[in-house]
Amino acid sequence: MVSIPFPSFPKHEQPPPDTMPQMDFGSIERRVRALEQSLTNLRKIVQVTEENILVKNRHVATDIKTLTSDINELRRELHDLRDKMVLVIKEMQSLARQEDVKVLERYIAMWNPVKFVTQAQAEEVVEDILSRRKPKASTADQGE
Repeated sequence: MVSIPFPSFPKHEQPPPDTMPQMDFGSIERRVRALEQSLTNLRKIVQVTEENILVKNRHVATDIKTLTSDINELRRELHDLRDKMVLVIKEMQSLARQEDVKVLERYIAMWNPVKFVTQAQAEEVVEDILSRRKPKASTADQGE
């Protein structure tokens, strides 16, 4: 049998045990402090962001309440306007149409009511006529 030699791996040289932990520990400690500082800064940023979001949510909630109130007010006003429009339409239906007014204008023009006399004027004319006849009747009575 042939024997195959196992390859030999190079061995890593390690620094003396005293110096290695001190170097790594100092470096690790600095890195941990930097990470802790970054984490603290991030927590502050998150806290400020959360506070800002809460403030914005309050403002948005107030705005939504205001808008809801305005919308309800507008709905009431719209309903009132509809009711008034219905009343106006009903009233307009009871008014005379333009054709009816034109027919009345023709009748008025034909009758010409300006030439009509009042009752007082008619009585005056009758009295005047009667007073003119009386003297004729009294002169006729005297001649007999």
